Formats: sequence, C-alpha cells, structure tokens
Amino acid sequence: MPADHDRTSARRETAALVDDLPASGADTAAIDDFFNGDKGSDGQGRMRRRERRAVTRDATPSRRPPRMRARKVHRLVRHIEPWSVLKISLIFFFCIWVILLTSAVLLWQVASSSGIIDNVESFIEEIFALEEESFAFEAGQMFRAYAVGGLVMVVAATGFTVLLAVLFNLISDLTGGVRVTVVEEETAVPVEPAPAPAPATRPR
Repeated sequence: MPADHDRTSARRETAALVDDLPASGADTAAIDDFFNGDKGSDGQGRMRRRERRAVTRDATPSRRPPRMRARKVHRLVRHIEPWSVLKISLIFFFCIWVILLTSAVLLWQVASSSGIIDNVESFIEEIFALEEESFAFEAGQMFRAYAVGGLVMVVAATGFTVLLAVLFNLISDLTGGVRVTVVEEETAVPVEPAPAPAPATRPR
C-alpha cells in the first residue's frame, strides 16, 4: 500500500532524527549547539563568527591607495625678481594674443562663408537708411587694427604685472613676506594601518 509505505518511511526518518539528538539528560546549551551550530550559549559561536570575519577581511585586498606621510616645511616668500616676472608675463600674454588672433580669423572665415557678414551689412544699411551695398566691412583693415591693438595690450599687461611684482616687494619689506607650507614629496613614506583590536571575550 502506498499510504502505509509513506507512513513507515516518515516514522523511520523521525526515529533517526531522535537518535541523533543528545540524551535526555543533556542541558539546554547542548541542544542549542546541536540545532544552531556556531550559536553556542557560552559565546563560542560569536567568537568563531568574529574570527571568520577577520580572516575574510584580511584575505580581501584593499582597494584604497596606501596613505603617505611626508615632511612639511614652512617657507617665506620675501622677494620676487621683476626680471623673471617680465619674461614670464611677456611670453604668457603673447601666447594669449596669438590664440585670440587665430580664433578671430577662423570665426571671420566661418561667418563670411555662411553669409552672416552679408546679413549684418544689410541690417546696418536698413537701420541707418544707407544706399544699397554702400556699407561693407573691411576685413584687412579690421585684422590689422585687431593685431596692433592686441600687441599694445600685451605690452600694457606685461608692464602692469611687473609693477605688481615691484609693489609686492615693497610691501613684503614692511610685513615680512608671505608664509607658505610646502610638503616634500621626496620624504614621503607609506603609513602602515594600525592593527585591528582583538575581539573581546565574555567570561563564562
């Protein structure tokens, strides 16, 4: 009979489970250890889980870059050489002038090829009631004026920068200069992380 066979199998499995249980005289802690494994009443299960977590944490490689420790030194800026400021500022502003001049030429070519220049000329003629095709932008003349004006601005900006350097030197003689903090990268060494504290054990 299938039903009798199933009931007989269930009884055998139950008897096997009962045989695996601790004896009737065993205490509650033994039964908890049997069913919960690591969850012992004396705290041993907790200690085992902490040890497993510590081992897993040590085995997992850290993705954070190692911390570096370097020596910090204080420096005092008391004087700036005007000649060095003149050379640097002159080259810097000259590069800015070249970049702006090249950009203006490229933009003019794009605007001229797309018809924007003709539209602007026609708009100005309509506003001021000028004769047709009596107003036009002179590209060559505008380019020369822009180039000469840019060179003048380069010279003026360079002179102003040198003047600021001289003014800084005069103020530095009165105030003592500017104090800065510098980190020496040559002295940088990796800092080892502090060891993790040992897990505390509970008294039984």
